Amino acid sequence: MADEILNLISDLPAAGLHAFFFFAALLENIFPPWPGDTFIVFAGFLSAHGAVSLPAALLSTGTGSLAGAWIMYLAGEKVLHLARSLHARLKPGIMQRMLSDFVSEEHMQRTQQWFLKWGAWFVVVSRFSAGIRFFVSIVAGLSKMNPLLFTVCFSLGVLIWNTLLLTGGRLLAENWRKMLEWLQLYNVAVGSLIVLVVAFFIMRWWRRRSA
Repeated sequence: MADEILNLISDLPAAGLHAFFFFAALLENIFPPWPGDTFIVFAGFLSAHGAVSLPAALLSTGTGSLAGAWIMYLAGEKVLHLARSLHARLKPGIMQRMLSDFVSEEHMQRTQQWFLKWGAWFVVVSRFSAGIRFFVSIVAGLSKMNPLLFTVCFSLGVLIWNTLLLTGGRLLAENWRKMLEWLQLYNVAVGSLIVLVVAFFIMRWWRRRSA
């Protein structure tokens, strides 16, 4: 799919390319399977040939990423209400017990306290993993993280990550797809680590519930 899209946009003028990069970066934050990082690396490659400028590519991809993150931040504010509505309709069982922990005031207070202490760093680092960047914006909105702080932290993460991708695509030029191979290995490693961490916390939660 990505290759077909790249073929379609290759002949666009600079303004059209930047519009595409904006919406591609936005969509990645809403729909994680979308290959947003691929298009950012491609933008770096195009900058090596003068089709776009590197600063403009950083601006279009960065603002797109931030816009997508804000959509999910606002959606996060609605998640708790939906979860509580679902909890009220469920019959007693495992799913209801899991939601009971999630929607409880005690859980929300712990989440807000944790985000107050570590949330800023978590938002910055989240940009470096396709596996968690989607969820972090939701959790930030759910925990009512300061909107200005969220914007600053997410923008910092985007600035660092997108600069790395754009620069990599630019420096590798015709070999820009090597960057995608490295990204794939990186995402597999980070994704595996995330799965292990999540499994650990689920097991710990289950043991506490069973005790």
